[in-house]
Amino acid sequence: MRLVLLAIQMLVLILPAIAEDPLTRYVDGRSAQRLRAGRQVTANVAEGGALVLVPAVASREEIQADISALHPTVGVEVLKVISGGAAAMDSPDQWLRVYNVLHSVSTMKGIPYYSISRKKDHVLFTESYAISSVDDRRRIADPVFGSIPADDILLTFQEDSSFGKNTYQESFRFRADHLVVKIENLSTVSFLFVPLMSPRNLVSEIVLVPLGPDVLFYGLAYLRSSVPIGDHRSKVDSLTNRMNAVARWLKARLESGGAP
Repeated sequence: MRLVLLAIQMLVLILPAIAEDPLTRYVDGRSAQRLRAGRQVTANVAEGGALVLVPAVASREEIQADISALHPTVGVEVLKVISGGAAAMDSPDQWLRVYNVLHSVSTMKGIPYYSISRKKDHVLFTESYAISSVDDRRRIADPVFGSIPADDILLTFQEDSSFGKNTYQESFRFRADHLVVKIENLSTVSFLFVPLMSPRNLVSEIVLVPLGPDVLFYGLAYLRSSVPIGDHRSKVDSLTNRMNAVARWLKARLESGGAP
């Protein structure tokens, strides 16, 4: 009987550990429930740039400092759980696969998103590729890595259906349990020849955290405009749709094994 009681006590002690969802290490319990139910969690960036959804990773304060320094006109946060298409996304081989997928910028050409202004699905990037310098927009091959550096910078050119032709800097930071990608415009973003955003005023930041066969995706998109932006709600929805398009692209690439 004593052995049975001891076994029961040990089971009671280890059950919480077995039942713990690794997602709750990075997000609050309510968000974890929504994410596990297949839903996404979003938040508008309030005036001053305070963030509420950044996963609990070591880069959190750095990301908060980035947006606070810009004083954005509008911004959104998006949390999703996406399938990695593999058994253990935290293994070195899978991390390398994720890293190379994120560098396959040419595969972003033609990805769709829901355009708020057009009220229908539309192509987000009509052109997308890597470049060697900001002064030379000629296409180069997507970089492929055999090992992951702690930090890396990729220069890209994209023709955006809304923002036109621009060059970007993508900064990669690989850390123990997560990966951060920060994307900033290097050219002035204009619409109908009217300057809208100065260099480094259109920013996206993505945090990826492996969760067994899944990946926690955190997307942050924000901008500071030099002109009035009009309907704030539509700009929030537009940024959210653009970030969702990137998440769908990443999911499709991971599920395909990273094949073109």
